[in-house]
Amino acid sequence: MSYVSVYENRTPRSKGVAMAVAVHALIIAGAMAMPEIVAPGKFEGTIIAFPVKVQPPPEPVIEEKKPEVAIAPPTRQTLPERPTNIELPDPIVPVNNYGNVEISAGSGGLGNDFRVDPIKIAPDPVIVGARLNPRYAENFQPSYPAGQLRREQEGEVSVRVLVGTDGRVKDIQLIESPHEDFWTATRKQALTRWRFTAATKDGKPIESWMTLKVRFEIND
Repeated sequence: MSYVSVYENRTPRSKGVAMAVAVHALIIAGAMAMPEIVAPGKFEGTIIAFPVKVQPPPEPVIEEKKPEVAIAPPTRQTLPERPTNIELPDPIVPVNNYGNVEISAGSGGLGNDFRVDPIKIAPDPVIVGARLNPRYAENFQPSYPAGQLRREQEGEVSVRVLVGTDGRVKDIQLIESPHEDFWTATRKQALTRWRFTAATKDGKPIESWMTLKVRFEIND
């Protein structure tokens, strides 16, 4: 079976021809409407040339090569020999009030741990002051001086007395008295009649000084 094209013998239509003619006319009209391109003319002026000094390029900077310093490798420092003829002092041992003290001597050449003999520290002594013996309290007040009694003079005598180990007054010193009569009466009474319980140190009688005041008053 064969096929025959239906377009082979068809004559062109007038409408197509007219369109082709119109397109070409437009192209020609556009070309004519473009402005005229004027080529540049020939330069007719004078050219003056001036010599220009060209700066030479800078010389390259060459860094000086620093000399290499040879570093010696580290060496082991040799310590001086320890003298053997030096006597070491005795170790200082801390002291307390309780029992033995153990210390460690370490590596100082004093040996290993050792025990120190116990150090006994005596406690503070117990002192009890002298005091008036209550059995002789009625003998404490001296007799009133007759001259001061007639004048109705009263006064107070301050004295220091040294009490012996037997409780008796061994010495008496005046501190203050308003009149000589009061002091004389007090001194006589202290040396003959005063009795005390002696002071003690750790339970043993000792001599001690006391300060006392004796008041002379007139009772109505």
